[in-house]
Amino acid sequence: MKSIAFNARSEFRGLLLGLARVLKEKHGSTLHLYCSTEQVREYYSSRGTGLFDTVTSLRDLMNVATAPVSESREILEEARRNEARLGTTYGTFVLTNRHFGRGFSLGGFRHPRSRYSENSTATQLLHAYNMRFAFWEREFREKSITLNLNGNKESQSVARLHGISSRAIIGSRYKHYHYWCENEYFESEAIARAYRSIATAPLRDVVAPYDSHMQYRVTFMREMGLPRALYDMGRMVAKHAYWRLRGYEKAKGYYMTEEMLFYWRRWKSTRDLTGPRVSRLSDLEGRPFVFFPLHAEPESSLQTASPEYFSQLWAIASLARDLPAGYTLAVKETYQTQGRRPDNFYDQIREFKNVVLLDLLELGPEVVRKADAVATITGTAGLEAAIMGKPVISFGRHNLYNVLPHVTVIEREEDLATALRRVLIDGVDSVKAKADAARLLQAIIDNSFDMGSFDFNKPDVVEQTVVDDAAERLVANLAVERPATGLERAV
Repeated sequence: MKSIAFNARSEFRGLLLGLARVLKEKHGSTLHLYCSTEQVREYYSSRGTGLFDTVTSLRDLMNVATAPVSESREILEEARRNEARLGTTYGTFVLTNRHFGRGFSLGGFRHPRSRYSENSTATQLLHAYNMRFAFWEREFREKSITLNLNGNKESQSVARLHGISSRAIIGSRYKHYHYWCENEYFESEAIARAYRSIATAPLRDVVAPYDSHMQYRVTFMREMGLPRALYDMGRMVAKHAYWRLRGYEKAKGYYMTEEMLFYWRRWKSTRDLTGPRVSRLSDLEGRPFVFFPLHAEPESSLQTASPEYFSQLWAIASLARDLPAGYTLAVKETYQTQGRRPDNFYDQIREFKNVVLLDLLELGPEVVRKADAVATITGTAGLEAAIMGKPVISFGRHNLYNVLPHVTVIEREEDLATALRRVLIDGVDSVKAKADAARLLQAIIDNSFDMGSFDFNKPDVVEQTVVDDAAERLVANLAVERPATGLERAV
């Protein structure tokens, strides 16, 4: 707790400001604030007077990546040295960036383009990441950082290289619980260790999606009509004019026309996925099926959490190929990625004879409850299915629920058909599966803090009890050592 790299996040700004006060007052921590924009810096600095010992902008990566640079052997050699030291390629860092990693969003090709995505080259990116890694090396050394809080993949990778702990807030995806994950893959050795130590736990069911999902759903339902789409397009024009007038960094990001078209595509996509061209859950009554929920793209819960596997259309094609005869694959879109899919993305899915598209507004837990199994990369549906004692096919290698015996992690394509036949034809012991899942869920609850009445639409409002609980859980989590992941061991 001595010297903390405190990375600002807008969605948790009320909680993080409260946490900064606790760390300062109770633990005497030195806090070094890092902000992505000038507006974020102003927010935290004005409301956290006296809390932060230094304040630093992180916009340099975006600006350097679009600044002129000459081809240079020195740039290339420095990049290769960094890759060797960090144990991974620069590509794994690029794919986590919504601007520079557009090419890796295979199912999010229509995400709005920006000045950063359109005006950066491979050499510029190498130079920018060289600068970023050098920056974090310097910051950690000169400020004697002992904890990296809510950092991105770059800062976490450099921190790991120097034995500095990293922690970040992430939703547990059960009710309103959140936990402190220990790396960019959202892993938690504290939860895994607790699961192994718990002998029995009470059975709990998933009766509704987790709280933040329902909060976002309410907002989406309010905004899905054509009048709202037209309103949002006009509002976006006004926003860009205001940002330009005030000289905000946001004005240098996404192109205004791209964002306007995004709202139009979102409306068209929503209409297509809630009308007669999609199936309802009731249409699958009496038919055995596997549920595959689509992920938002680009999104950290996909590209960052699962760098080894992030192609959703390929996963669907593989499942359609390897499903036992008579089984259907039910695919459902998430409203968070509406308007971002490539042209004909849904038409490609419709081409598979044993695959159906479900209505966008069907509730995930209800689909999971009816399904024979769930296949996912990093989705919440995997946890929900596991809790219900249903078999899960996990393409992602870092999911919390991968520790469960009834969750099969696919690391080789040729193992998928065998795994599907085993869980669907041979079946799993549902009684044991539910008991194992109850232990995991208890471990998650024991190592999480409840966000209470916190509303993501009102990020400034947070109860002090939530702040205190989050601080206590952070201290407890830091006492747990975490073994290196496969990617880290590759060094």
